[in-house]
Amino acid sequence: MSITIRDISEHLGVSTSTVSKALNGYSDVSHETIQRVSAAAIKLGYYPNTAARSLSRQRTDKIGVVLNYPVNMVNDFLSELIPGAAEAAEQVDYNLTLYTSTERQPERINRICRAREVDGLLLLWPSNLDQMIKLMVEEAMPYIVLPRRIQNQTASYVAADHHKSGRQLTEHLIKLGHTRIGFTRYPELFETHADRLAGYRTALENATILFDESLVIETTVHATKHDRSILYKFLALENPPTALLCFTDPMAMRALAAAHQLGLHVPDDLSIVGHDGILTSGMTVPALTTARQPIPEMGRLAVECLLARIHDPTLPPAQHLLPIELVIRHSTGKL
Repeated sequence: MSITIRDISEHLGVSTSTVSKALNGYSDVSHETIQRVSAAAIKLGYYPNTAARSLSRQRTDKIGVVLNYPVNMVNDFLSELIPGAAEAAEQVDYNLTLYTSTERQPERINRICRAREVDGLLLLWPSNLDQMIKLMVEEAMPYIVLPRRIQNQTASYVAADHHKSGRQLTEHLIKLGHTRIGFTRYPELFETHADRLAGYRTALENATILFDESLVIETTVHATKHDRSILYKFLALENPPTALLCFTDPMAMRALAAAHQLGLHVPDDLSIVGHDGILTSGMTVPALTTARQPIPEMGRLAVECLLARIHDPTLPPAQHLLPIELVIRHSTGKL
């Protein structure tokens, strides 16, 4: 049977209101009484009713993680992001609640906000961003967007420096002698795509290499088989690329496998690089050159920023671009 505040009050011979105040740290209760009540609660095995506590405090001590993307496409990324976020949340006794399939069920976001199921939201890869932010503002729901930079100056986000990653990966390939560098275009990721493409073009321009639109081939979130089809498109060009800059590490890994199936040797015949730096990128053969995002740190920082906004809604927007790390492995070589 659950132990209640009344059980503690009867055990100590004090009122239930005194026990409640002592458990919640009210200043009008003596330090001695707080110690007695705390000791009795531990002895009797008392655990506070979370639902009742949340109702009285107008807080849930929960952060919602809204995933607007197919889980199977980002599970490696999430396996690093979520532990970082959870670590920051648990340090202040908050818990994470994961919401998926919200793109197909937009009414769920309305319900989450209006029912105050959580105290704040982490919005991962939101596509209908303007509508989402409008709802957050209308419902006074604190939020942080990640891992995506957004142009709205009133919005809060945590992201990596994707312009720098596109530029540094391209510069690495140029230093190896490559001037024909294929780029997989991924417009569904909005600013992330625009920033990486801009970084790619900046590196080409700085090296006085003309931008060739035929070397930029579009792919989509639904094109999970980055295999022969896209490689054939590059290889079918009159002057095919000698290096390929893939939009994500999983894309690059599939490109490595496809190159092997086509009889190409990486990096002798074709250099391949990825983006993101997920843990499995170092387990391919050959190991993948990539631009590593500080994924766990992004999760931690996003939660810290969100908690600050939960406790002080008047704070200015939190906008953070974190540095990336170029990780050079064996999937790239001299031309």
